[in-house]
Amino acid sequence: MKKIVLIGTALLSLSAAAQTEEYPWTIGLYGVKSEYNGDLGNNFFDVTQKFQGMGALSFSRYLNRYFDASLYLAFGRYGSEDLNAAVKSTSQEFKTNMFYGDLTAKYKILSEDYAWRPFIYAGVGVRNLTHISERYLGKDGLDIVPTAGVGCDVALTEHWGLRYMCGYGYGTSDDLDQRECGDFNDQQLLHSLGVTYSFAFKPADKDKDGVPNKYDKCPDTPEGVKVDENGCPIDSDKDGVPDYLDKCPNTPAGVQVDENGCPVDTDKDGVADYLDQCADTPAGVQVDEKGCPVDTDGDGVAGYLEKCPGTPAEAKGHVDANGCEIDSDGDGIPDWKDACPNQAGVAENNGCPKMKEEELKTFKQAVHGIQFETGKSTIKKASNPILDKIVNIMNAYPNIKLEISGHTDNVGKADKNQKLSEDRAAAVRDYLVKKGIADNRMTSAGFGQDKPVADNKTKAGRAENRRVEFNIVYQKMVTKE
Repeated sequence: MKKIVLIGTALLSLSAAAQTEEYPWTIGLYGVKSEYNGDLGNNFFDVTQKFQGMGALSFSRYLNRYFDASLYLAFGRYGSEDLNAAVKSTSQEFKTNMFYGDLTAKYKILSEDYAWRPFIYAGVGVRNLTHISERYLGKDGLDIVPTAGVGCDVALTEHWGLRYMCGYGYGTSDDLDQRECGDFNDQQLLHSLGVTYSFAFKPADKDKDGVPNKYDKCPDTPEGVKVDENGCPIDSDKDGVPDYLDKCPNTPAGVQVDENGCPVDTDKDGVADYLDQCADTPAGVQVDEKGCPVDTDGDGVAGYLEKCPGTPAEAKGHVDANGCEIDSDGDGIPDWKDACPNQAGVAENNGCPKMKEEELKTFKQAVHGIQFETGKSTIKKASNPILDKIVNIMNAYPNIKLEISGHTDNVGKADKNQKLSEDRAAAVRDYLVKKGIADNRMTSAGFGQDKPVADNKTKAGRAENRRVEFNIVYQKMVTKE
């Protein structure tokens, strides 16, 4: 009987496997194995005993996060029969039909947020035993059975679940097995396994939104409006305006909206404030996708303020408030393409002053003034004075770059001449770098015997063709602001 009680209790607890506040009622159906401990022996967890089975039904109610209450009813066999006994003794075997019912409270160790939910429970039950036959010991009787146990729920779906329980019951009578000679009353152990289904009786729902009044935080929602779990109209974009009133339902989170749920546009230019990079645009001014006045020529000055509308986009940052190009040194070359914007110069030098004739002469002298070891790229020391002059000029004109090219005569193999010309141009470049000229201000290349300036058939012509040339390129200086 005690096993049945425990089984019933376990089944009731199992019925709560999917039990929640939303689905507070649960019914359960279980299979139960009952085990006996009394004056005729202790059969708890004893595999040598015949299986004593029962069936059970439970009905339970969710109370709160921690507790459920359960009613459990079970019917089946309770007792002991030894499988290993050589001779069956009708005087030593106890077997009876038992009807059992109990009320228990379950403490949930883990909440319904978990799929596996261990618990403990305790309560009180009543069992009624009915003697089977003269072969088995036992008598009819009724007693009270305090019960306690442990178990685990496994949620399968929102409504369905499984439960296993192992419950212990201690009877208040000691003679239901027709023996009253031990120190303990008849006891039972019930192993229970079953399925449960959780549900709710139809609750009151004033606004018919599917959320019971008890849980509805917005009980007057208009009929047909989609609501959340709290019964409040859905606000997909979380802007404070429910979807059924929101004319802009996809507004990004945190954006200020008007009464229609649309982003605020303070300057009424058609671009919402959260996207508007020019939030104070005057009324009627044409704007771009960023809400800023259109700059038709791309010079950084809005079209409605522009007095020089044809200014190239490259001039951006070098125009005045009217969108006109600035020429700081007054040389007729606007700053944006003037390599020397603070020095009056000439167009052929990109706005830089003309180089002195003496300085230009240095580069001409260097063409044949730089000498190398025969057949090698090693610069002779006699070339150092002319190279040092080039260093001084480079330092004096930080806005120029040099293109250094090497050339040879046609004596020897073309591929070797090509390699020699490249190495000699690179050697000159390396010399200037070692003297402090930034390497990014110079390039070097070799052209071998492909670009002669004189007749290679004469000694004088071949001497002319063995040369290093310099091409001066004026560049706009990049300064740190």
